[in-house]
Amino acid sequence: MSYGIGDLAKVAANAMLQLDVVSHNLANLSTPGFKAEHLYPGDKTADNKGDSGGGVFIMVDHSPGLLQKTDNTLDVAIQGDGFFVIENKAGLAYTRKGNFSISKNVLVTQSGDNVLGEAGPIRINGKHVTIESNGTVLVDGTEAGKLQVVSFDNRQNLLRRGDGLFTDPGTAGNKKEAASDLINRHLELANVNAIKEMADMIDIQRSFESYQKVMQTIQDLDKLSTGRVGRLA
Repeated sequence: MSYGIGDLAKVAANAMLQLDVVSHNLANLSTPGFKAEHLYPGDKTADNKGDSGGGVFIMVDHSPGLLQKTDNTLDVAIQGDGFFVIENKAGLAYTRKGNFSISKNVLVTQSGDNVLGEAGPIRINGKHVTIESNGTVLVDGTEAGKLQVVSFDNRQNLLRRGDGLFTDPGTAGNKKEAASDLINRHLELANVNAIKEMADMIDIQRSFESYQKVMQTIQDLDKLSTGRVGRLA
């Protein structure tokens, strides 16, 4: 079966998309709770699966990352499939990124969005904060609220919104509650395999260079053939 420049251009476009995905994963290697993306062959795409137009789509890998002890009382990691619930100007969002802080006596993300408890934003009026395994937030020994943690039946339908956030378009199947344990003074690391991503990047770059050379060869042969036909005419 022979391939033309158009076919090779589609393959090269897929390689460029794959390189973008790998670069994005590597760029977020140190981002707490980051979920890697991977390319898969196919044509059908759903809400958060980016179609390249070349028969491939992107899927988010929601597998858990390793946990790292930080000793920061406002850091918390989820063990299980749950997500923290965040409130920002656009509405509700969900994240695994648990490196929280305090702004105006309210528990917030590093971007300043409210971290929601079961009764709304959690107010921190005190100095000593502890987050228990069931999500209860204690301030100076007194309960200040309980972190709201939810899970989804169809996590692949969540939409990535940047800064570690996801939104539910209404098709992710929000369970409202998640059977997840929380670990205070720990953060979930990105689930990115740096060695594999670097190896993939090298392979992609080499493949792309090969596609370029083949396309150039086809162009040269086309020019040569056109020149010969012209002399025969």
